[in-house]
Amino acid sequence: MKTIVHGCRSTTLKASTDYTVSYKNNTNAGKATVTITGKGKYNGSVTKTFTIQKAANPMTMKTKAAKIKYSKLKKKKQTIKAKKAFKVSKAQGSVTYKLASVKKAKFKKYFKVSKSGKITVKKGLKKGTYKLKVKVTAAGNANYLPATKTVTLKIKVK
Repeated sequence: MKTIVHGCRSTTLKASTDYTVSYKNNTNAGKATVTITGKGKYNGSVTKTFTIQKAANPMTMKTKAAKIKYSKLKKKKQTIKAKKAFKVSKAQGSVTYKLASVKKAKFKKYFKVSKSGKITVKKGLKKGTYKLKVKVTAAGNANYLPATKTVTLKIKVK
């Protein structure tokens, strides 16, 4: 309902009876319009434009503890597939990964994280648990903003 004032008196208008509202291009981010058109004794129309902003990216992240066999690591490098280490949900746009840091900086040379999330552990690493910080980015799309989250991943070398 919309109340309008005519001189000293006011009138409450009823949607669908006294006026209609229509929208154009109002489902995606960008420019949209609204048109209000009078009905019956209320004639005329007004059109206004407005901007629909991009929404926050709803990406969520979880990590899983990844395990590596030490006996295999002594001979060669090992890889861990992204789906074995990360669970990305609701990301809008393409997702990329990047190694941000390793808890003990001297061990950073043993780890590599590809853009697709594959983790490579080089030979020479000793038994133990290592904590890696990985930056995960969802690029966004026409309706969602980009988002970045940094998660901590544990890699256990047994």
